Parts: sequence; structure tokens; C-alpha cells
Amino acid sequence: MKNGFLGMGPALAVLVASLAAADVFVLTNGDRVTGKRLSSTRRTFVVQTEFGRLSIPRARVERIVKNDGSEEMINAPGFVPMAPLPGTSVPTAMPRARLVLIVVGKSFWLAWDPKHNPNIDPSLRMEVSLDGHPVAGYADTRTDPKDLPGATVNTFSFLEGDFEMEGAAGALLGAPEVRPGRASLRIDVPFPSEAPAARKLRVAYQFNSGTADEPEWKDVVTAETTIALLRGSPTFVLLRQDPGRMQFSGLTRRRMRNIESFRLDLAPGS
Repeated sequence: MKNGFLGMGPALAVLVASLAAADVFVLTNGDRVTGKRLSSTRRTFVVQTEFGRLSIPRARVERIVKNDGSEEMINAPGFVPMAPLPGTSVPTAMPRARLVLIVVGKSFWLAWDPKHNPNIDPSLRMEVSLDGHPVAGYADTRTDPKDLPGATVNTFSFLEGDFEMEGAAGALLGAPEVRPGRASLRIDVPFPSEAPAARKLRVAYQFNSGTADEPEWKDVVTAETTIALLRGSPTFVLLRQDPGRMQFSGLTRRRMRNIESFRLDLAPGS
């Protein structure tokens, strides 16, 4: 049948044949995507599906079920591994202490002039550390062009779909609970019997001075305090954020100004 809907062209026939031996990408929310993996980076999988080419964030993939029946684990349910805590090998039965970080106030943000920063990776990241060792990271890789038309802008968000999270070996991260002007971050960390109760908590917002595939995170603003972690009882810490005098301005070349005026304050509370 010439030019009819019942015929199958050579390109479509090849696509259907290749998808018959495709893999199944099982996402962390339970969804499944069937397709052929074309490429992958540290952040994404590029998959050819019957509906077209799809880019899937690596942080959203729990595992890949291959066409031979084998499985490739990408992210254990609930968290994505970071670098292990120094000297830590954590059995699943080890007790944990719970840190609940309550973020309130205005969002952290950065903007760039696309004319002078055409290759910038606008990702932002919040890093949470205990005693100098990162235990959790939250990366916002999506831009917000409507915030400042004509600029490359990223306003940090904990909304589902806007961020990726990762936890150190042995740490378990709960999905952020978000309400207007407030986000609650639950971080469970290993708590062996010899662990001290008093811990140094550090929170930093960072930007990427590297590339999307090979990020190099640099601190922009930080806050530190001492907290007490206890087994069996959560520790609530309030993180207040104030944008200060930050602005994106300039006549011939717009850039961020007064970044140092953005304030982070850590204090006990819920």
C-alpha cells in the first residue's frame, strides 16, 4: 500500500527491531521507561524510545533491567551514594541518628549573563557536612528563565523534579517535605556507640566551576554551628535564609553583586 499507514518504512522497521531488545529503566518513583541506551554521563542517560529520544537524570533511575534478564543497580531506593565517610563501613543494622534541617526564608539564587557565559553550568548545590565530612548533597540543575528574562538564572528549589539528592555511605535521605516558605530535610547518619554527641554542622550553597559531567563545587555562602545528635531522638535545626542586598545588574555587562550579603543562620529549633 503506497504512502499508506499500514506500510512500515525501513527506518521504522530498524527502530522497532532495536527496541525489541531494549532495556527497561526503572525509575525511583516506580515508573518504567523502555528503550535502548544511546549514551550516559555522570548525570544522565540518553535513551531511544519508540516515541523519540529521551534524557533521563541518573539520580531518577533506581535500576536498569537488561534484555538478558540481568539488572544493573544505579541508585538504591531512597538515596544516591556520595563518597564514603572516611574509614566507614556501615552494616545495615548500625544505629543511626536523625538530623532534621528546617529551611525557611528566601531561596538562594545566582544569575549569569549568557552573552559572556555561554558554556556555564548553572547548577547549584546545598552540601550538609558533619565534622568536616559531607553527609548529604542536594543539587538543583534546572534553570528558571522566567525569574529574570534574558539571563541564565537558577533559584534553588527542593520541589520534586527540580533537584537531585545524594547521601554518604550509610546515610539515608528522606524526600524533602516542602511547604510555602519552608522545606524539611531528613538526614539519618550512622551513629556508632563511640560517636560523640556534639557534632560540628556545616551547610554550604555551592556553584559548579567545572562542567555538568565533571562538576567542581565551590562554596558561595556557608554557615556553621555545633549540634547534639542522639540515638532514638531527632535533632531539629533551623536554617534561616536572607538574600541581603544580592542583585543582578550592570550597564554593559550584567553580573551578580553583593553575593556576600546573603545570610545563612543555623539555630536549634523546628
